[in-house]
Amino acid sequence: MSRTEPAQFNVRSSYARKRAREIAEATGMTVTRVVEDALRAYAPPSPATTVGALVRRGPLLVLPAKGGSVSLDEANAALDATRGERP
Repeated sequence: MSRTEPAQFNVRSSYARKRAREIAEATGMTVTRVVEDALRAYAPPSPATTVGALVRRGPLLVLPAKGGSVSLDEANAALDATRGERP
């Protein structure tokens, strides 16, 4: 009897195998059930949506990038300036 969908799923990540086994042992579930529950709970990140001039990145609204980069010193200076403005 042949299956239309193969039931076997190979995981090559040693971390994933070890972690799934640890969770299964700790919860009394099978490794298959642990993986199935994790896959059901996973929600891929939503694509960026535009809200006026801002772009949604997860729960945050940010200005879209203009192609330039900000150095670490510039970012730290901006953070220090903003923190200095607070009472």
